[in-house]
Amino acid sequence: MDSSLNTGLPADLDWSSLSWAPYQSSPKFSYRIDYAIAVVEVDPDAGRIDFLVRWEPEAYCHYHRHLGTTYAVVLDGEQHLREERPHETVTKVRTAGFGGLVPEGETHMERAGADGLTMLFSTHAPDGRLFEVIDEDGEVMTTATISEFVDLIAVDAKRRAVGATR
Repeated sequence: MDSSLNTGLPADLDWSSLSWAPYQSSPKFSYRIDYAIAVVEVDPDAGRIDFLVRWEPEAYCHYHRHLGTTYAVVLDGEQHLREERPHETVTKVRTAGFGGLVPEGETHMERAGADGLTMLFSTHAPDGRLFEVIDEDGEVMTTATISEFVDLIAVDAKRRAVGATR
């Protein structure tokens, strides 16, 4: 495992200062999508990012394939995971305290349990590409990047600054 991947949150993390970017369902998907992402730490030059994801109860994230090496930690709730492998589909339920490596190239989707879900992801993606969002036919719809996540932070910071001056 890449030893630069974090497995915990900074001790001084102020949850109230985090900027959460919401992602929700659209007619393109047959499952309910309702989650939000907040960046904790990022070093684009090193291809490193740590981010939190929180799901509403029983909501999914997009079906996706990881492009960088990721260490994932379940902080709160249950993660219901469905991994697609060449000759099988594997389902798992992980609870708070679980931590493990998500190998580059793994294709899966996850959803929250009845009480929602919060996870920390620490990713090393040297080329800046984090994961591909895949449609239900297995076609790549878009690629999420570190720079996209950094742009989300910048937009939210600008919004907060404008709001503070009103």
